[in-house]
Amino acid sequence: MKSLQKISLIIDCFSIEQPRLGLQAIADRTGLPKTTAHRLLAGLRDAGLIVQDDNRDDYRLGLRFVPLSGIVLSDLDVPKHARRPAATLMNQSGEAVHICVFDGQNVVSIDRHEMANDSNEIIRLEREPAYCTGTGKAVMAALTDDKVCDILPERMEAYTETTITDRDALLQDLAAIRRRGYSFDNEERQPGIRCIGAAILNRRQVVGAISVTGPKDRLPQSRLPVLAGLVMATAARISAAIENA
Repeated sequence: MKSLQKISLIIDCFSIEQPRLGLQAIADRTGLPKTTAHRLLAGLRDAGLIVQDDNRDDYRLGLRFVPLSGIVLSDLDVPKHARRPAATLMNQSGEAVHICVFDGQNVVSIDRHEMANDSNEIIRLEREPAYCTGTGKAVMAALTDDKVCDILPERMEAYTETTITDRDALLQDLAAIRRRGYSFDNEERQPGIRCIGAAILNRRQVVGAISVTGPKDRLPQSRLPVLAGLVMATAARISAAIENA
């Protein structure tokens, strides 16, 4: 295995749920010997890509990733063309709006519009599991079942009582999403939170998704048809803007 592939494995170990990891945990997750993981971490630390805590037990991603992520996002079509339609969708729905991109493997949340803070000056770069989020399921529904199975983790963690952790059940849910045109996260990622999402396409290839998110008491079943229509129309508008750019 080449050094860059090993470095990629190490970086992919970190997540929002576990932003700090010890050497043993990194070695276990990557399958690398501890001596190899330690050597690579030292090099990443010297480059400013990894920070080692003062107690020298835990590692975390370094601040150097922040400007790098901004450079990447500035050159992506989705955030360029989604910001204004997303703000409109926020005002129409009265709920938070999420925008994500798809890198072929992961769904990455890059922006969030909220009524309480409509300036939205800060771009948030967050990775969330695709199988239990509205944006993630919208993206997966735009893929073939074979591709979905390729990107699913071997073990799907149950974040709530309604998280779909059975592969066949998830494929059935994705088939329903394809038929109706929108995804529905029914408290599958966070208790009490519902989400309606739709895929953003570029010449029929999925590049991201947009969603409306809110407490379940503000997103009852009776509101779903109207909100789903708004989300799908917004996704179509963004898709058209990307294709015509």
